[in-house]
Amino acid sequence: MFVQFNRSKIIKGTLLLFLALPFFLISVSKAQKPSALQLSQIKRGYGMFIHFGLNTFNETEWSDGKLPVSSYQPDQLDCDQWVKTAKEAGFRYVILVTKHHDGFALWNSKYTDYDVASSPVKTDVVAAVAKACKKYGIELGLYYSLWDRHEPSHNDPNPDAYVSFMKKQLTELLSNYGNICELWFDGGWAKKDADWKLAEVYAHIKKLQPGCLVTVNHTIGKKENITAVQQPEDMQEGDPIRFWPVDFRTKDPNLARWDDPKLYMYNKENHYLILEHTLCLSDRWNWFQKKAILPARGVDELEELFYWTTANNNIMILNVPPDQHGRIRAHESARIIELAERVGIKGGKKPLSAGYQNLAFNAAIKASSTDSDPKRGAEKANDYSLETWWTAGDSIASLEMDLNKKINRITIMEQPEMKSLSDGFSTIRNFHVQHFSIAIFDGTWKTVYKGDEIGACKIITLPKYEHAAKIRLSITASNGIPSISHFAVSDTKSKSLRKINYGK
Repeated sequence: MFVQFNRSKIIKGTLLLFLALPFFLISVSKAQKPSALQLSQIKRGYGMFIHFGLNTFNETEWSDGKLPVSSYQPDQLDCDQWVKTAKEAGFRYVILVTKHHDGFALWNSKYTDYDVASSPVKTDVVAAVAKACKKYGIELGLYYSLWDRHEPSHNDPNPDAYVSFMKKQLTELLSNYGNICELWFDGGWAKKDADWKLAEVYAHIKKLQPGCLVTVNHTIGKKENITAVQQPEDMQEGDPIRFWPVDFRTKDPNLARWDDPKLYMYNKENHYLILEHTLCLSDRWNWFQKKAILPARGVDELEELFYWTTANNNIMILNVPPDQHGRIRAHESARIIELAERVGIKGGKKPLSAGYQNLAFNAAIKASSTDSDPKRGAEKANDYSLETWWTAGDSIASLEMDLNKKINRITIMEQPEMKSLSDGFSTIRNFHVQHFSIAIFDGTWKTVYKGDEIGACKIITLPKYEHAAKIRLSITASNGIPSISHFAVSDTKSKSLRKINYGK
């Protein structure tokens, strides 16, 4: 599953980047394997998403383009601190939200008065972040919403009017701030897909910056209805590409399965597309920071998600939003640096590390009880997806799995009940398990761990290696019906640097 980097292949891939660059100036690769540009993206692998704008100051996630510019009032704006924090936390690049669905631009745009230049704090945020990226030696990517709820031309019946506006703003972003490694489009649902004229926009981007990779959120469609969004859990090789041309795919905020496919179809030809995952650091799943101090995800969960989302040539971008002062909060900064220390990438000097080989994938498993829903069977606790789960039929229940392996590490992820908050996006996750134990069978059953809450993720390192013919998770107390989405076991000697798969 995971092996050491092949250094000769990395060198070869780097050389290919320069040798093949003229080809990428004129077209998207139709290869069955990652292109040289995609290899550079895979190697980058781990980025920090930065959501910041009018919404930050108005306790909302999506606004309608009518919030007053005067409400944008960071009193300690410090873009250098954002990027310095990203560097220390091991991120290889940042993706800055330059314009969200409300249309407010974080740079001084000639083509709108709904921007920072018209606000009380006139700092060109894109320029400040670009300067800091150059200072700290990490790359810069940009998010730009196709949907613009402020700009009048967006509603013009002639789609060319808004496409012209977009191209002018994109020219500003791609001409004035140095090299841009990625351009991340969102909001494609707001019009008919064809009205975005993506081929024209893509060609415009590549003319300005040939090395900029481009995507549109909700990239892959369903075979029976290309404009219906295909979830990463259900993506199959040969599924149709909904938005074209693109260089990689996204489906915010879902997770790929472990055996995530890479080849997708456009005009009867397969194209290799990486999945860039988007995750929130906040335990509340908010993208823009709120006035209240919100908890960050635990480091166990972040570690498991890091390994999962950067496996199989995929990528993780973790949203770390600045607050109303214009700074990243101390507890969130501390958490991402703790994660970097845990996975060995603090300061960004070492290659991204891989996780441990999961010895439990699809092993024979049974439950003491199961919910009546056939989609919630015991096998969902150790399949290739984090977005499927076993649900018990009672508050006290157990899972038992055949192994016959030597192990010293166990990972359990509990599936929460989700409660939506008033902003329509943020959620609270309610977990049920109150007490649990782990036992192994090697001739006789032996309890090797007892604990209280599982929560989002519990990583257990045993004091010594144990041979386990079977392993059993017993939930002995719960304040509701428990669900488990991930039950993994590993041998920590299997950890290695991340493998880059060069394709077929």
